[in-house]
Amino acid sequence: MATTQNPGRQTRTRAGAANGQAAGHRPAGLVRPGIGAGSLPTVEIDDRTFADFVNSACPSCGEYSDLLPEDREWLKKARKAIVEELGEDSVEIASLEFLMELGRIATFNTEIQTAADLVAAVDRMTDAEILEVLFAELKTSVDFGDLSRRALEGDQAAWEELKDQLNRHKGTPVVTGELADLPKASRSAIHAWLSKYQEVEGRVARMLARDASSRSTDEARTDPLGFVERTTNGIRVTPERQLRTVHLIGSYFGRPYNSVGRIGDTMVITYPIADAALGPSNRMNVPASTVRLYRALGDETRLRILRLLAEQDRYLTELANELELSKPTISHHLAQLRSAGLVTVVEEGNLTFYSLRRDRISEAGPELGAFLAQ
Repeated sequence: MATTQNPGRQTRTRAGAANGQAAGHRPAGLVRPGIGAGSLPTVEIDDRTFADFVNSACPSCGEYSDLLPEDREWLKKARKAIVEELGEDSVEIASLEFLMELGRIATFNTEIQTAADLVAAVDRMTDAEILEVLFAELKTSVDFGDLSRRALEGDQAAWEELKDQLNRHKGTPVVTGELADLPKASRSAIHAWLSKYQEVEGRVARMLARDASSRSTDEARTDPLGFVERTTNGIRVTPERQLRTVHLIGSYFGRPYNSVGRIGDTMVITYPIADAALGPSNRMNVPASTVRLYRALGDETRLRILRLLAEQDRYLTELANELELSKPTISHHLAQLRSAGLVTVVEEGNLTFYSLRRDRISEAGPELGAFLAQ
């Protein structure tokens, strides 16, 4: 399952005055010799609807508050209907969390444009092929890789342990039943969700197209890393020999989060489309970005995370240890802070760490700045 955390190795870029900043203001992202020696990657932007199809099915992939009012109601009704159709405790319902992984098969296949195209492609896959796609990201994970590989090889004890760890990590059942049940359950779930998503797919397609057309192709070519950071609202990628392409896929139902994964030499990022892409707004509607900012600041744990990041860039594991909280809990808080534009996620080779966005802190007001400076 795609993630932006990699708490494995513990080496961090230490950017300081050499980056034109005063001492103590250390924006991350300077490239250490030996890691960032590659050329700049090519950036592609993708406005197909297949990714939003699987994102909308996933209960934890987005926030209701980032949708237009009519879509909040549609999504609540659609999710209630699919539970009634498939059964609340069924393997099919649990597998909805996994469906976003099936989008991987469409990344390089331009024949897959719509939700129906993706469902047809899944129908052509064998059970073994579906399992390989569902577990592709987990197999490379520091936390779940060994268990995933052993489970796929038929180790029943590894499968039971993997289920338990995934369910505890997400705080909700992600996989239930037997491994052999997943392909059939995934097909059933994706078919059941198709008819519901098609009710809104046309309008979502127009949103995705508006967002993509608002992005400068010249900027993507001349400043690819800056383009990625601005488009994702805070994911900073550093050059590396193994990274040739960054593939950006717009999402409405995944707002306000990014999902980051690797397929070979391509980094795939599903990013939240901008507020402006949603269409004409009522002047009384509060911008989602404003709500995200003040929601993120209204929590003591998140303020403590910002305080730690004001001192230096940190890994997920470091933050969890400092605050004596679980990594899933810290990961949730970091997602809220990143979606508010307060934190940058830095992807450097196989490393992922977090950096404070000081420009956004200054915009949030002097009281926050004073707290972080203590």
